[in-house]
Amino acid sequence: MTNQGGLSADTQALMAFESNKKSAGVAYLLWFFTGGVGGHRFYMGRIGSAVTQLILAILGWTTVWFGVGLAFLIPLGIWLLIDVFTLGGMVAKHNSDLMARLNTMPRQAPSSADDLAKFAALRDSGAISSDEYEAEKRRILGRPADAI
Repeated sequence: MTNQGGLSADTQALMAFESNKKSAGVAYLLWFFTGGVGGHRFYMGRIGSAVTQLILAILGWTTVWFGVGLAFLIPLGIWLLIDVFTLGGMVAKHNSDLMARLNTMPRQAPSSADDLAKFAALRDSGAISSDEYEAEKRRILGRPADAI
């Protein structure tokens, strides 16, 4: 991850997780209001099965008047009933996979400026002396020690 606005890699990963995680509450609301057309599956990123549910609903409702529609609507209803019990697990798996993906992303090594700022803060707080700070500064910048 590139350093954006001075944020650490961990902070950036946490922000990415928070912005991409799925909510079980939202998933269940979508199941309740748009489940018949696969809305909850679109939300979960399961596009293939969402399109299948949408096609079953369209075929079922357009042919219900001919007596054929129940052949599409009954399997869809069973599928939606199963989804109500498995939706929480889908959300948990999505969030777990997202966290694993973010944890395996390469971390950017701290920059020299970040290291210098840490040592400057230690010097300013009195945790290290000015001489120790200068030695660390030379090490970070790759300069040889002064000859006495």
